[in-house]
Parts: sequence; structure tokens; C-alpha cells
Amino acid sequence: MIQKNETEILEQNGVPDELVERAYRDLARIHHWLGDTKWIVRAIRQDPLPVHRILDVGCATGLVLKEVGRRLGVEVVGADINPHPCIAAPVPILQADALRDPLPCADVAFSMHLGHHLRESDLVYLIRNVGRFCRRFILLDLVRHPLPLALFRLFVAPFVCPIDAEDGQRSIRRSYTPMELRRITASALEGTDGSFRLSVAPFYVRQVIDISYANAGQYSGTKVSRAKDTSEALRQERDSAEALR
Repeated sequence: MIQKNETEILEQNGVPDELVERAYRDLARIHHWLGDTKWIVRAIRQDPLPVHRILDVGCATGLVLKEVGRRLGVEVVGADINPHPCIAAPVPILQADALRDPLPCADVAFSMHLGHHLRESDLVYLIRNVGRFCRRFILLDLVRHPLPLALFRLFVAPFVCPIDAEDGQRSIRRSYTPMELRRITASALEGTDGSFRLSVAPFYVRQVIDISYANAGQYSGTKVSRAKDTSEALRQERDSAEALR
């Protein structure tokens, strides 16, 4: 299946907040129906080390992050390059470019359907940057394959809003194959002692890269202070930019 990098509707400017809210609400339901949220919760629950804080990279409105935090009973924080504070869930969300900006420190980070939005080189930057602030990164994404595309058209698209029905198909067509994702991750971790596991669900409904970073310390009070300092610095930078407009 040939990869087609088509811009999705939710990536475009000017989509009204009420449509964005409906689309992300339906997306959270899709993650629930397909078992994506359950998969993330189970993977974090089985972590061999204590987990005190979780970071959702590319969290959008934070609905999935809220549910993950509720199920696990731990502190959560999100990061997104284009947050929607007026329609966001009641969880802390930091505006940040996850490829290059400092991120909130956490024990475990995860992302839902973020990888296919990035070019290969940008996905490498993402994996490396998350490793500076977390000891583990679970990247869950779609698989570019005719089977999940057909299943989405038949069993998901008719029951969600038109934006998700269209964007879902574009997402599958622009996503990576397991072989491609394995190669990209290996390239990102090259020269480090980091390791990863790749798993692919039946019918190719999802693929997951589970990365463990070497020499990544456990989340601590020191890292809490560092995360707060990062958030404050980014806030001041945004305030300065607004003042110059």
C-alpha cells in the first residue's frame, strides 16, 4: 500500500471549536472501542518500576489522558503543539513542540496516533527528545495496510462525525508499516543503550513501539522542580511573544 501524506482536516486552521470538540470526543471513543486506551493502561500498570507521573505527548484536548489518569490513579500532564484550552479536559496541558522543546518530566510518556503525522526525520527527533525527560515512551499508532482501512470504512466511519470519518482514512494511508517504524526507531536510538519492542495487533488495527531509554532516571522531586521551571519558562516566552504582536 503506497503511503500518501495528505493533510488532515484537524491539522488545518479555522476549524470551529465546536467541530474540533466533537471530533476529539469521537476520537476518544474510537480509542476506547478499539482497545487503545486499555492497551496503554495495561502496559503502564505492568511497568516494573513505580509510576508516579505520566506524560501524553500530542494530547490534543486531553480526553484520553484524563481517562488514563483516572484508571491508574497517578499524576498526569499533557503536551501539545496546538492545545485547545476552551474545550480541553480538566488536566494540565503544556503548549510545546515535542520534537524540540523541553517537556514535562515523567516516568512514562505515551502518544496516541501521533507518529503518522510526522515525517521520518521528525519522528526520530520526537523519540530522542522524549528520552531526555522520560525513562519510557509508548508510541501507539495506526498501520498502513488495506485491511484496517477497509475495517475502518465499514465499522467505524459510519458511526463518527464526518471529520473523523475522513481523517481516519487519511491517517491510515499516511501511517507507517511495522518494518518502517522499526527502522525509524532503531535509527533514533542508534548510538545509545536504549531498547524497544514492536508489537502489532490482529488485523493490523494498531502497532506499538515500547521504548526504554538507557540512563534515564526515575521521576523525582528534582524533576518536578525542573518540569515546573520548564513550564514557567515556556509561559514567559509565550507572554513575551504576545506582547510583541
